[in-house]
Amino acid sequence: MLFFVGCKDALVKPIRYKGGDLHPQPSKYIFPDTSNYRLHQQVSSVVKTTLDREAKDIMGRQAITGLSAAMFIPNQGIWQIDTGFISKPNNVLIDHLSVFYWASVAKLVTSTVVYQLVAEQKLKLSTPLQNWYPNIQNSNQITIEHLLNHTNGIYSFNSDSSLHFSQQLHSPTELLNIALSKESLFQPGEYWAYTNTGYLLLALIVEQIENKSFQEIVKDRIARPEQLSSLRVLNLGELPNNLALAHYNNTTITTEYSVPLGAGNIVANSKDMVLFFYALLVGKYLPIETVHGMLANLYPMFNDGMYYGNGIMLYDFDKINGSSQEWIGHSGGTENYKAVLAYDTNTGVICAVSVNQNISAEAIAFILMKAL
Repeated sequence: MLFFVGCKDALVKPIRYKGGDLHPQPSKYIFPDTSNYRLHQQVSSVVKTTLDREAKDIMGRQAITGLSAAMFIPNQGIWQIDTGFISKPNNVLIDHLSVFYWASVAKLVTSTVVYQLVAEQKLKLSTPLQNWYPNIQNSNQITIEHLLNHTNGIYSFNSDSSLHFSQQLHSPTELLNIALSKESLFQPGEYWAYTNTGYLLLALIVEQIENKSFQEIVKDRIARPEQLSSLRVLNLGELPNNLALAHYNNTTITTEYSVPLGAGNIVANSKDMVLFFYALLVGKYLPIETVHGMLANLYPMFNDGMYYGNGIMLYDFDKINGSSQEWIGHSGGTENYKAVLAYDTNTGVICAVSVNQNISAEAIAFILMKAL
């Protein structure tokens, strides 16, 4: 496969992709039919009882500290549960006002904003990084699309061991400087490698284009139009008192939830995450053709059956556990916080799960969907 990368208005030499086989693009007919969804309807008491019981069984079996989960189910409505502890040592319980951390699921929000700017002709997928950061290695060849799909080769700052185990708060500039102190891993378009630095750069570029903070941009473009009151980008150093804290062995863990910008600093409840994804999949933020285009090139990730497009993931369960399910969405996590936002292309169920400890959010989502 050849990728032609743009430098201003000129084409530079093509870069041949040398990584693993790409996954075929899903059908354009996978997207939700709005006539099957009831935005303001709760699921029936029977479905609620079934899912509540399953969620509480999972909590008990896995000794989970805190869970936020929601599903938007065709022809049924919305189910949501928020339960457990914000802080178990302090006996602070989760309630309907609590929010959870979504880690790298935030990348799906960032990519949506980037594509909105592309639709408004404020940006092009082929625009080179050198327009903003000419000092970055290969910036004349790295494009916006390379940043979106992790084929840019830029070192991911969180791979630095001194940062990985640091409890200090680092600004976007400091994180960028850490990444730029390392050599690029490969030529743009040559391989795939997950990098938070790419999404930090996207957020900073969006801020420069819009001339306002990323927090304001997400509020204006994502949260406010769909009345997602709990969804927001944290300010640097911010720790909301209603945020379910990360736990390990029943103790809270110090974590900087407000970084990294654009790559993982969004908090929300699970219902608002489900409604965000529904709005994206039915064309409220972007044309459906554009969302489908985000899945055109799906690169193999680090786990079998998982593939990465332009800010969106595909989960092929035939290669994961032999089942026929297929999801699109995004996963996220730190050592002690896990999250997933997924749309099951077979059933049309949209599911969001966040858990404030090291328990697989994907496994929880899979069990909850199976319970239906």
